Amino acid sequence: MKADSNKDANLKELNQLATDKLRQLRHFQKVFSRFSRFLSPGEKKLTAGKINQLDEKFSDFLKSGFPDIYVLRMLVSDFASLMIASDWQSPSYDHSLMPSAGRQTGKISGTVNDYKRDVHLDEKDYEKQFISQYIDALNKFRLSAFLVASGQAAFQTVLTYLQSEGKLNGPVVCGRSSYFQYKQILKGTFREEYFETDETDTYKTLSLIKKIRPKAVFLDSLCNSSEIAVPDLKKIIEEIYRTARDDLYLVIDNTCLTFFCQPYMWRKNNKKVHLITFESLNKYHQFGLDRVTAGVVVCHAKDAAGIYEYRKHAGTNISDFSLFCLPTPNRRLLEKRLLRHVKSALSLTASLVSDGVSVIYPGLPQHHGYPVLKEKGFFGSFFNLSFKNNSPKKFKNIIRKAVIYAKKEKVNLTAGTSFGFSTTRIYLTSLWTRHGTPFLRISCGTENEEEINKLKIAFKKSLQ
Repeated sequence: MKADSNKDANLKELNQLATDKLRQLRHFQKVFSRFSRFLSPGEKKLTAGKINQLDEKFSDFLKSGFPDIYVLRMLVSDFASLMIASDWQSPSYDHSLMPSAGRQTGKISGTVNDYKRDVHLDEKDYEKQFISQYIDALNKFRLSAFLVASGQAAFQTVLTYLQSEGKLNGPVVCGRSSYFQYKQILKGTFREEYFETDETDTYKTLSLIKKIRPKAVFLDSLCNSSEIAVPDLKKIIEEIYRTARDDLYLVIDNTCLTFFCQPYMWRKNNKKVHLITFESLNKYHQFGLDRVTAGVVVCHAKDAAGIYEYRKHAGTNISDFSLFCLPTPNRRLLEKRLLRHVKSALSLTASLVSDGVSVIYPGLPQHHGYPVLKEKGFFGSFFNLSFKNNSPKKFKNIIRKAVIYAKKEKVNLTAGTSFGFSTTRIYLTSLWTRHGTPFLRISCGTENEEEINKLKIAFKKSLQ
């Protein structure tokens, strides 16, 4: 690939994201002409003016030739604000003189969709598109997606449903390297009925499941942990479907692999097994914009009603503003972006391997997860650095020096949490928890070759 291929791809991606929002804006303009009669004269005038202003801003952005991601973030926020400006969180379903439902006037039914904390009309389109674009499965029409406020909210929604409906009246199994916040909640909730497994040891994991016959198994497809554990989910899922004789809920956090891991393709004909997956949507699915928190739960029809109800009861539904900040699901566009992350990660990790540094990344042949992920072609977007004398103090010092050296190399490097950004980040993770080991994570961006080479220099100097 040519040196600036990532740069060109990033620019095309920004243009495509902006074009999609402009398309939605112009569709809204057509809809506005139909519902504006339900607005006050002042609302009508103000909304019309904002539509024209925002259309002009998006058009200027697309004409600029060198679109700025920071500008697009602001435009997306303006777009979302405009979409919901005339809406009410508790829209009326009837009125004598003037409705309180804005653009959704005539679409609201009392006790059904008249409270946005519970459900709102706009999320349904995104949920259907998410299934269509990102989920592979036989009989996909039997699957449903439910948007929530974050990945953590997705986990909590699933747990609240299962626990409240008496589905977990027995032991539960959780991967040892699963996200530390999930582990803390599960440990505190189930106590002596909580069992951990080394998810990278397929035989021991399946043996434990066979021995204690758990009510639920919680695993991550790729773990955001010190060792970046990668379970062989295909083997685990297929064996669970083959052998389960009692109801068993298999809950998969698919945030770190997203559509590169397709658990629903490994289902077998066993009604006792209930497969539920979830993801955070403020990592990869926002294409680096990091505008809002969001999450999604995917499940089979037999659990859909329960997830729907307990999303309401747990108060975990996504806000209308957050929904409109999300890019439209687009598998082809996101796949190209994720492969740019991998390209950056492989280049950086290859340059940092040395006697004094252990580089942990599933894309390296020596990592235990490499055989599992090799055929997928995606190994995650972050890697960890480990040393003989690991300590938070050492990690903090490396972060400080890396930022200083990056500044000298005139390349952007940010210190902060999360991953999936266009700019590479460095962070000390899991510092304040007893349920995980602190580790130094580098979340790779989508920089061009020149920028990656400068980052290599900065990281190498920070490790000396």
